Amino acid sequence: MLKSTEGIIVRTVKYGESSIILDLLTPEEGIRSFIMSGVGKSKNQNLASKIRVLNLVTVQAYIKNNDRLSRIKEVSYSYIYKSIPFHVAKSSIAMFLIEVCRKAVKISSDSQALYQYVVKGLIHLDNLASGIAHFHIGFLVGLGRHLGFEINNNYDESRQYFNLEEGSFTSKRGSHPLSLDSESSFHLSQYLSNQQYTNSSRLQRKDLILSLIEFYKYHLDGFGELRSLDVLMAIYDES
Repeated sequence: MLKSTEGIIVRTVKYGESSIILDLLTPEEGIRSFIMSGVGKSKNQNLASKIRVLNLVTVQAYIKNNDRLSRIKEVSYSYIYKSIPFHVAKSSIAMFLIEVCRKAVKISSDSQALYQYVVKGLIHLDNLASGIAHFHIGFLVGLGRHLGFEINNNYDESRQYFNLEEGSFTSKRGSHPLSLDSESSFHLSQYLSNQQYTNSSRLQRKDLILSLIEFYKYHLDGFGELRSLDVLMAIYDES
């Protein structure tokens, strides 16, 4: 049956001589795989530009519940980025977040809310004029709430150390690597209270990102390494 669905392209893989497999984050089923034929033989540059990782699209596809791959008949933009493809920092952050989503999201009972969170986040980043270097920290903090391991924002004067294993702030810093120092814990608490928080330094943000990745690894089996992380860290080193 021909159906229409929105999606965010999170991965593309060449299949045969002229086909491409697209993994889409969808509002109905989390990550779902689609196949599109005739792409390699097409001279239509507009089509090639539509099926790139990160794009927000609407696909017309023959979808059956038991199909491993649903065949796409037509694809169109659901939103066209204004700045992300042309802004090095924004595109690097967006690709990093999309890789996190691809590794973290499987099938979620909260698929609709999760999908809307990611879409609104990408569109917000696309239109963001300031605070770009802080965006992905707030995004990762919020994403965890949709993945079942929300951070408990119980920070106060008596609980100044965040324990990644427990997902909450504690009175004493643990000896293991999944415990943050008081400075990093404070800034994390501020991002928890306000995702647009912008008072952390470059080094503090870098440490927080690495800590949040360890937090995701701890709570998600098979999360693995992130290829986009080196590019993201290079931006911090150069800024």
